Amino acid sequence: MILIDALFINKGGGAVLLEYLIEKIFAHPEKDNFYFLLDPRFDKPAALMENYTVIPNKMSARIKFYKQQKSKFTKVFCFANTPPPIKLKVPAYTYFHNQKLLEAPMRKFTKMYFSQYLKYLVVKRYNNNTDYYIVQTSHMVEALTSLGLKDNAHCLTIPFYDNRKYTTGYKPFNERSKDEFVFISNPSPQKNYPRLLDAWEYLLEHGSKPILHVTIDDTAPHFITRVNELNARGARIVNHKYLDPRELYFNCPYLIFPSIIESFGLPLIEAADSGMKIIASDLPYVHDVVTPSLTFDPNNSVSIADAVIRALSSELPFPKIVTANEVDRLLAVLLQ
Repeated sequence: MILIDALFINKGGGAVLLEYLIEKIFAHPEKDNFYFLLDPRFDKPAALMENYTVIPNKMSARIKFYKQQKSKFTKVFCFANTPPPIKLKVPAYTYFHNQKLLEAPMRKFTKMYFSQYLKYLVVKRYNNNTDYYIVQTSHMVEALTSLGLKDNAHCLTIPFYDNRKYTTGYKPFNERSKDEFVFISNPSPQKNYPRLLDAWEYLLEHGSKPILHVTIDDTAPHFITRVNELNARGARIVNHKYLDPRELYFNCPYLIFPSIIESFGLPLIEAADSGMKIIASDLPYVHDVVTPSLTFDPNNSVSIADAVIRALSSELPFPKIVTANEVDRLLAVLLQ
């Protein structure tokens, strides 16, 4: 029996990948050879039937589960950055998808990183309990090896994502509104909302009022206040708080992506697959997954604004996805 430990998965990109992986597993002939450990915040997929356990998302509960159930499993795949809490006699793999954790040791005394540093210390404590880290991109391998967590031979680059084609609601690019930009993301610091909103203020002050779609929830009231203030001055910023990305990806022409840190950048792939043009930070995580239509300096709000103006005034190329979906290879590694 292969354990998929997804205890610490939060809603967001990790949950999207987990749901896709579960669907792939339950379409596989050896589906009955998998068992899932799930976080109560993650909706229990009906297809799992009896092949899962839900426990509190606490380390104490996780340790108790492993001590009681370890003899049941022939392989373990931890899906949320943290290796098994005990040393096992079977192969253990850990899917590492949080680049911010790996940057935390260098910036541990800053407000943005201190909590991540504490989580990194947990990863480091259990590091020897995993035989391999599985990551999506080469820059994540570099980050892991630079910290000495594993060497290159024990870091496997196996990108995967949902590449199924969805067409309901899709509108051809030339039929979409010409001046709508989309950034679907939570308001965490690495997403760089302050500079994005500064860029929209700069555009407003220079007589340009493109529409910006964002998803800022109630955890960031200061950003919501800033959006309201800009709109009161004439800006056109639409805050959806939450929605299915396809509602905008299939109908708007441009993804604008100012994030400073991403382990994979799944929205870049989703946007490219949806027929959008991509204006993004000129950073390695972007180039690892797509060739964007246009890049900017994410640390400079004027650079972001200039990229928007260029998009509105010239014909940009469509982006190209440069990473493959290797979910079948991942399943092969787990089943071998």
